[in-house]
Amino acid sequence: MKLLKILLTILAATLLVAATVYITRTDPIAIVAGKRLSGDERPYPSDWSFSNDYMTIAVESRPQDPHSVTTLAIVHQGALYIPAQSGSTKAWTQYVLDEPRVRLKIGETVYPARADRVLDLPLADLMASAAMKYPQFAERDLNDAPPDIWLFRISQRR
Repeated sequence: MKLLKILLTILAATLLVAATVYITRTDPIAIVAGKRLSGDERPYPSDWSFSNDYMTIAVESRPQDPHSVTTLAIVHQGALYIPAQSGSTKAWTQYVLDEPRVRLKIGETVYPARADRVLDLPLADLMASAAMKYPQFAERDLNDAPPDIWLFRISQRR
């Protein structure tokens, strides 16, 4: 009986700590969405090539009630693109459609930007650029690509 009480106490403490971390989180953690991104905010950069040093970035949408996620980032012909697998089912993509102002966290730095959905760039055109950063994409057959991939082009806020 004493062992059960100890185990229940440990479980309760663990749940309390996990709930506190979840409620007070800022940045997203892996697949768990975050809130307002932490970090030093810098002006919109003229060149996004530095983002190739980071396998993932964080995107914060919905400025009035920040929601942030971890995602990939691809530099293609000098522009930064953010893909969203199953884009029609993601909350953050809907937030961006409603309000295109976003903040991107790359490394420890946050950049204000604008994200606009791109409908006229075939995924095949982006794959060579993606494969330079993500080698696993080099041999990917686009016929096996997940359906419903949305692309967002990042630009300077107007």
